[in-house]
Amino acid sequence: MAVWGLISDVHGNVPALRRAVDRCRSRGAERFAFLGDLLGRGDPDGCVALVRSLADVCVVGNRDLDWRDRVGSDARAYVLGLPAVVCTADFLAAHGDRRLERDLCTDDIGRGLARSYRRLAEAGVRVGMFGHSHRARVWRLPGPDAAPELLYDAANDPMSRVLDIVADDPDCRHVINVGTAGLPFPGKGPASCAVYDVAAARVEILPLTEGVV
Repeated sequence: MAVWGLISDVHGNVPALRRAVDRCRSRGAERFAFLGDLLGRGDPDGCVALVRSLADVCVVGNRDLDWRDRVGSDARAYVLGLPAVVCTADFLAAHGDRRLERDLCTDDIGRGLARSYRRLAEAGVRVGMFGHSHRARVWRLPGPDAAPELLYDAANDPMSRVLDIVADDPDCRHVINVGTAGLPFPGKGPASCAVYDVAAARVEILPLTEGVV
C-alpha cells in the first residue's frame, strides 16, 4: 500500500511547491496527488512542469481554468486535460470547487458533509480529499445520518498533527482538506501539505512554516 503526498493550491509558487514535495518525501511519500489550482502568479509553467514529472494523480482546479490563457501551450494543454475527480483504490480526490464537483466540495461543509459521505459510499472508498478553501481540516464522518466530527483545523492548531483515520466501523468515512501549499490566507492557518499512509490508516498534516513567496 502506498504512502501518498497530498498537495493543493500551489498557485504558481514553485519554491513552495518544491518545499511541499520535499516535506512529503521526508515523511515517506512515495506517490503524489495534486488537488488543483497549479496556476497563479509566479511561475505557473514551472509548476506544471514539476507536477507533470511527479503526479500519480492530478485534478483540475478553478484557477487552472481561469488562468489557462496566461500560460504556455504545454501547460494549458495539461491542465485542460485534467479530470475534475479521480477515484483510486485508496481515496476520492477533487479540487473542492462545487462547479467542478458538486458533492465532494467545500460548499458541502456547511451541509454537514452529507453529500460528500454519499459520494464516497457510492465510489466504494472511505477517504475523500480536496483543497480550494486554503484551510487544512480533517473530519470523521461516522455514518450517513451522523454529524461530522472535526478532528483537526489548522486555523486553530497550526502545528503538525498525525491522525488515525479509517476506523474499523465500515460505515465510517473521513474527509481531508490539505490546505494550500502556495497561497496561505490570514486566519486560515499556515501553508501546508499532507501525507496519507494507506497501510497505517493515518494522515499527517504538515505545515510549511518557512516563508512562502
